[in-house]
Amino acid sequence: MTVQPLARPRPPGSEPAPDFRTALTGGQLDWDAWCDLPEPGPAERLAGDEAVTRTLAFLATRIDPDAIDRTGELPAGLIAELQDLGAFRLGAAKDLGGLGLTPYNVFRVVEATASRSVAVGFMLGVHNGIGVGTSLLPVLPDGPLRDLVRRRTAEGLISGFADTEPAGQNNQWPTVTATPTPDGSAYTLSGEKLFVSNGPVADLLGVTVTVREAGGTRVGLAVVDTRDPAFTVPAAQEFLGVRGSPNGWLRLDGVRVPREHLVTVPQGDPRTTPRLASAVMTARMLIQAAPALAIARNCLAWSREFVTRRRINGIALGEYDLARRTLAATAADVHAMDSVVRWSLGAADPEDRFLERNLARNICTDACARVVDRTVSLLGGEGLETARSKRDRGALPVPLERAYRDARVLRTAGAVDFLADLQTGRALVARPAGGARPEETAVLRRPRTGALSPRNCRHLHALFADLRRFDITRRAVGDALAEEREPHTRQYAQVLLGRIARELFAMAAVLARTARDGDRELTDVHCTAARFRLHGLWARLDAPSEPDYAAIGHAVLAGDRHLDDLLRN
Repeated sequence: MTVQPLARPRPPGSEPAPDFRTALTGGQLDWDAWCDLPEPGPAERLAGDEAVTRTLAFLATRIDPDAIDRTGELPAGLIAELQDLGAFRLGAAKDLGGLGLTPYNVFRVVEATASRSVAVGFMLGVHNGIGVGTSLLPVLPDGPLRDLVRRRTAEGLISGFADTEPAGQNNQWPTVTATPTPDGSAYTLSGEKLFVSNGPVADLLGVTVTVREAGGTRVGLAVVDTRDPAFTVPAAQEFLGVRGSPNGWLRLDGVRVPREHLVTVPQGDPRTTPRLASAVMTARMLIQAAPALAIARNCLAWSREFVTRRRINGIALGEYDLARRTLAATAADVHAMDSVVRWSLGAADPEDRFLERNLARNICTDACARVVDRTVSLLGGEGLETARSKRDRGALPVPLERAYRDARVLRTAGAVDFLADLQTGRALVARPAGGARPEETAVLRRPRTGALSPRNCRHLHALFADLRRFDITRRAVGDALAEEREPHTRQYAQVLLGRIARELFAMAAVLARTARDGDRELTDVHCTAARFRLHGLWARLDAPSEPDYAAIGHAVLAGDRHLDDLLRN
């Protein structure tokens, strides 16, 4: 079936929310509008609180996170019990038996789940983020496919999205093919998919395919019923972390899909249409950012407990400068992650703030990596042990090794972190149509600082200066790339722009929250560290010359004898 245009109309009377893309591509931030972020109302907050409390109470008695990590399997019957709890219908409408939670409250429930088990949180994030009931149902016209998805959603279906293949991800043409049956009533699907989260346990799966018909080829999205006997899971796949999350290698060997169950768009690729692209951004927040924030909050609690009880030479560990700095840095990272999430999911329309949700994924996963590494160093004063080793000797069994592995997976799952930065940078270097080119000497409008502390005022002014610098620089990078015959050989500048963009967005989010809710010293800690990181990023981007990485890379690939001699033991 062809869906036009696979984009949901904006609710009547609503206006697009202020977004950060305008600031990055225009050099100015509408600070007053940026600070006017609506908070959840009492009813919305209560609904989220109740869902989080109910989920945590269930998980406290039903799962052993260490056992899930050790065996790589979820407890028998857990998925069915989560279905009864409504965990697979967090955002679904109440007439479908769902909880009807807002996107932010769905995030809160997934984060709370991941605080107990990242594997279980990951599973819920995939379904509630990119499952067919989430990504497709809101835009499907009346007809058999909409009826199917509605009915299966009401039954508590488990879903996912199958896109990655043995040839890799992000290829223009999927290797899984969809060929019309002789009578034209259906398609037969053939091929394989890899690393499909929820694939081994899903009821319905969205599967990207290349449709081959007499009129040519096009990309489609097939809704596959996994009960089809031609659908098999040859093997489960195990990540380096997040062990226990259902993840698998899928084979489609002539799976039959009714014609009306395959979605295409008039031109282009369904994956790049507004609705599905937006669903992917929200899914990244649920799958990566929510577990990352959960891990960071756990690390903060573990660090505080360790510092509180530890004494060195008769002096409380919390009295030492380095311990206080470590705690402050971790607390500031958690505060920044939370601020970014609130801003990214706080718009009146959940499809607003596309760029922010894209940036939030790497902001949260990178901050989580810093927090975990910092916590490993801090607790290393008691021994770099597994939770089992600590338990055996009677020490507090903090699962820090599991957190370390899980945090690393979050930076790769869904999209490698540097690729996400590249995609952001690439999208931002394009010059807006009709946009005036800013001048280096243009007057910089200074924002009203309100109740910000003097130090945070300086951070805000630095943010505005960097926004101006970003707009000028990203245009220059775009001009240089336009002159390149092979722009794929000049990716690093775009990666740096993506990283700078997320540092600036995180600063804007914490400063806006502070301006509204009252000054926070945590904001000063975060912005100070962010500006140091920005200094390094700008220095790399503006460097007049750099080593010949291309030549070295070619030499490594070619097996250059002289280089091999240098590197050999």
